[in-house]
Amino acid sequence: MSMKKNIMPTVVLGSICLVVALLLSLINSITAPIIEEAQNAAANEALLVVLPEGKNFKEITLDEKYPAVITKGYSADGGFVFQATVTGKSSGLIILIGIDADGKIVGTKVIAEQETDSYDVNVFPAVEGTNGAYKGMDMDSFTPFLVGGATLTSKAYSEAVKAALQAFTIANGGTVDIRTPEQILQDNCNAALGTTGVTFTKWFATEILEGIDAVYVAADNSGRVFVLGEAFVGVKADGTVATAGAANTEAILAANTKITNSTLTEITELPEGVDTKIVKKAYVTANGNYVFDLETEGYQLISEWGNGTPIQIKLSISADGKIIDCLTVSHKESKGYGEACATEDYYDQFRGAFNGDIVISVPNPNPEPSADDIGADSTDKGVIASATCTTTAYQKAIKAAFAAFELLTAENGGEA
Repeated sequence: MSMKKNIMPTVVLGSICLVVALLLSLINSITAPIIEEAQNAAANEALLVVLPEGKNFKEITLDEKYPAVITKGYSADGGFVFQATVTGKSSGLIILIGIDADGKIVGTKVIAEQETDSYDVNVFPAVEGTNGAYKGMDMDSFTPFLVGGATLTSKAYSEAVKAALQAFTIANGGTVDIRTPEQILQDNCNAALGTTGVTFTKWFATEILEGIDAVYVAADNSGRVFVLGEAFVGVKADGTVATAGAANTEAILAANTKITNSTLTEITELPEGVDTKIVKKAYVTANGNYVFDLETEGYQLISEWGNGTPIQIKLSISADGKIIDCLTVSHKESKGYGEACATEDYYDQFRGAFNGDIVISVPNPNPEPSADDIGADSTDKGVIASATCTTTAYQKAIKAAFAAFELLTAENGGEA
């Protein structure tokens, strides 16, 4: 009897769970088609919103030639409509783009989004409908429409529109290079070095290389690729030029030797006065250049809503006091705002700057972006619209590195 009493509750509970699972499955099987039908109805209605003169819409077959973000396409008597699914502040931003027979944008419309931030949602009125910012643009005249304070959303919208224009060209029998800029860079590096499928990373410059815009290092140590304007020139690990017909090979080989021979010596005792809260490590090269590992308190450290993570920066300064290179090593600044500090466009702006070129922006006592911040711009180096805390922290870190540089050179009698 006791055994029955122990077993019965388990059996009852299991039965209840089974019934609930079956009911949920049944409800899902009933509601899923209804939800899908509602989404399709909204999409069909939106086709005419973005292409009002379109008739006889027919879904077209998409293959690998089309951009990955294009998830549906429709041909019509008056042109094409393409559906793009992109990621803005959140994933699942679905946009319809109508294009007339001449390849010009007629209209755009968001049919699904989860952009909860009010700044991001405010992007839509400026770009949607048949009078939006993209109206009349074609592949040749396409220009991204970006909104300060809503960078991720406006970039995603721009990506969707560009992909639709590319899809139009493909649907009409044309060809389009749909590779991302990063894919193009990797392909160019492999072609220059004569390799296939090797990953290249940008060399953090600790030496001044005259006439060289950038250097990329092969992950398998098979060599380096030097970028001069639009030219990519590969140099193998044995020091021979791999790119046939390359110009300026003498300067490139000299730069390659300079990199190979460059060494960093850690400075174990920093002079008194160095802000060690920011300057964590310092190194010197044989040519008297300095490299600094920096940590600075951005939004995530000073805000009560932050996660306590600093921004880590690597900075190199030449013997004559000019920034050679700058790199954001790690951060967890706010998505859509301070995270811009990790883009190459951002930290590259400091290259070539002297101490006097860096001005610390006035900190905003309220780290939350205001409506006045949207579209904010400045000629000061390092300013990020709507991210005052990140901006100030980054500028302070660079100023701290320059202060350390001056103390180190003064300690050596004014010589690096």
